[in-house]
Amino acid sequence: MAKSGEKDNLKLSDEQLAERARCGDNDAFSALVARYVFTVKSRANHYNGSGIDPEDLAQEGTIGLMAAVRSYDKELGTSFRTFAWLCIDRSILSVVKASLRKKQIPKASLVSIDDNDLDNCFFDGKDNPETLLIENEDIALFELKINELLSPFERKVLRYYLSGKNYSEIADSLNTLPKSVDNALQRVRHKLR
Repeated sequence: MAKSGEKDNLKLSDEQLAERARCGDNDAFSALVARYVFTVKSRANHYNGSGIDPEDLAQEGTIGLMAAVRSYDKELGTSFRTFAWLCIDRSILSVVKASLRKKQIPKASLVSIDDNDLDNCFFDGKDNPETLLIENEDIALFELKINELLSPFERKVLRYYLSGKNYSEIADSLNTLPKSVDNALQRVRHKLR
């Protein structure tokens, strides 16, 4: 029989559960895991031929879900579902890529590193190759999404807007009215959520 706290969690949105889980509510996190178990397993099965056990990949996906709970910010305007899916996929993909990298290194080319060498090999978060790769993937996905969802006019308005122009300047550049620019930006915001 379900406890009353568990029943309450069934009524909450993913965003509300994520907020509660971030504050230490284990029942809320368990409810999120139950909601996303199919997503995690389906993403793990997507990489079935990678040579890694699907259960290990599913475990990595759950770690990605934990990361999503820790870092989700509803103020950024994205749904928790979208953010969680991305975190789950990245977590699984990073393990698959790491596994593939290990397979491609010839053992004869491996060199021993002693502790003194490690002191000289510090990366900050921005120069980390994995971080740079993920950022480049994010940019590519965002550009793909923009090209799929936005009309040519909306893409032009967005480009001008992101370059710092105000509505009047954009309207002058595109030979249109400021109200058309405003409408286009509203559509862009709605489409990119």
